[in-house]
Amino acid sequence: MSFSSPGPEFREAEFVQFLVELLRRSGYQNPLPDVAVAAGKRVDIVVDSPHEILLIEVKRNSPQTDRRVREGVAQLKHYSSLAANEVYAGRPQKLVLAIPGNLTEHTIRAVSREGVTVWDGAWIADKAAAAGLSDEAARFLGEEQFSGTSAGQVPGMAERLSALPPGRPAWSAYQRLCRDIAEFLFCPPLRSAIWESANEAEINKRDFILPNYATDGFWKFLRDEYEAHYVVVDAKNYKEGIEKEQVLQIANYLSRHGTGLFALIMTRKEAKQSALYTIREQWILHQKMIVTLHDRDVMQMLTDKSFGNDPAELVRQKIEDFRLSI
Repeated sequence: MSFSSPGPEFREAEFVQFLVELLRRSGYQNPLPDVAVAAGKRVDIVVDSPHEILLIEVKRNSPQTDRRVREGVAQLKHYSSLAANEVYAGRPQKLVLAIPGNLTEHTIRAVSREGVTVWDGAWIADKAAAAGLSDEAARFLGEEQFSGTSAGQVPGMAERLSALPPGRPAWSAYQRLCRDIAEFLFCPPLRSAIWESANEAEINKRDFILPNYATDGFWKFLRDEYEAHYVVVDAKNYKEGIEKEQVLQIANYLSRHGTGLFALIMTRKEAKQSALYTIREQWILHQKMIVTLHDRDVMQMLTDKSFGNDPAELVRQKIEDFRLSI
């Protein structure tokens, strides 16, 4: 089975047109693409029904990171405010984020608390099957959405991660679980983990590394552009977010003539500001790219993998978010 981002050949405008047709066949009244809600502001799809206005923002690239999810919600809320003051004043609204990929249940609930409904790949696949549009939908969603695969078939790793308490007593168990998860998500194209490697002087010990001999795709790009000859992974089972010290530890492992200059830190919570600042400093001063993956990131990647999508898409988006913020 090959895993790739869903629908690599389509443009967002094509996905919008497909969704408009899907909505028509599903009984939604008069769905319209590219509707102006204010001067210079246009919503991808609007459904003007007797009971409410649906404002639908379509993303060709499904948001994987917390930052991109927040930006999508903020964009819809902005459009909603404009529409309420102008063309749809006084009308009840429903805000929808439509994407071809799949989000975790945690993220969907969090977005729902913000007043936004998610139509992800699973929702669209169900509607497409009922409307007789499964073949057309597969182009955008990927064949795995229709193969009977579900997020519940991830081999127990999500449940193991949720059940494992943060803190020192479970440190070794967390390291082993992170190794299992990393191999499940990224191997192939990466090679199986080399466990607890150390350099010749027996210092700068790493939890594990994943050799990167990929001949194409994202991981080859990382090797070519970020010297990710070996993907260094450090697992930190801390109760709180990592800080500057933990970033410097893994930065010391990275060298152009050794493992390369790319690393992942797997941790339980979002990194603290001191860690984020140090990550930025390591990139600007030393060209060392360090990406943190907290529990919600890992859950999202497991969800991606279970639906046949590339879990490395989240890593790609994290690097993009980081580079574009500098």
